[in-house]
Amino acid sequence: MPPANVPTALTATLEPGLAVTLVIAGILLSLILPIAVATLKKANGLEGTEKYKTLQTWKGRMGDAWVRYGGPKYTAILAAASLVAVVIVFVLDWKFHTYRDAILAGFAWESLLSKLMKSTPNTGG
Repeated sequence: MPPANVPTALTATLEPGLAVTLVIAGILLSLILPIAVATLKKANGLEGTEKYKTLQTWKGRMGDAWVRYGGPKYTAILAAASLVAVVIVFVLDWKFHTYRDAILAGFAWESLLSKLMKSTPNTGG
């Protein structure tokens, strides 16, 4: 049995900064997986476009992909995910003992919000 002052895997919690980062990772994973599956099903990438053939640099190709697939929209999503992660870790004061716990909390939280937003009836006039 370890001494009382030595944290063990069962009692030690992740640092808040690391927990926020991992919750953000879980949220982004929840957002990226469906998009990646849909993209792979379509299999219509940049390679077939004329513009892609003229872009010789990796940076140019990435910039084109960023614009084509709505990159600026994902910047806003990242900002929202960061806000949610800060709320989960600091305001709700959730404690995480493993990386898995923090990532799954972010994944579950985003999935819950997504389902709630889809099921909310339009009450606007």
